Amino acid sequence: MKILYFFIIHTVKSYFIKNQNTPKCANCKFFIPNKNECSNFGDVDIITNEYRYENAIIVRNDDTKCGEDAIFFKKNNLKFITVPYYFLLEKKI
Repeated sequence: MKILYFFIIHTVKSYFIKNQNTPKCANCKFFIPNKNECSNFGDVDIITNEYRYENAIIVRNDDTKCGEDAIFFKKNNLKFITVPYYFLLEKKI
């Protein structure tokens, strides 16, 4: 009985969650986790020569860019390297 109850509740809850099957920015190779930015969309400041990237939330909410369906999503197969890299970059060790 508990298994049936768990299955029904879990199925109903997951049915109402919006965008649960769309790709997540955290798994994309363009995502910069310590700043929540997308390296696929940005520009270079011609004065300071610094890269400025757009916020990932803005990119995902704009249908002319990545949009809700994440049309520019590319899976990050090297996440075990990039996540520690950005952690160390932020801590400046």
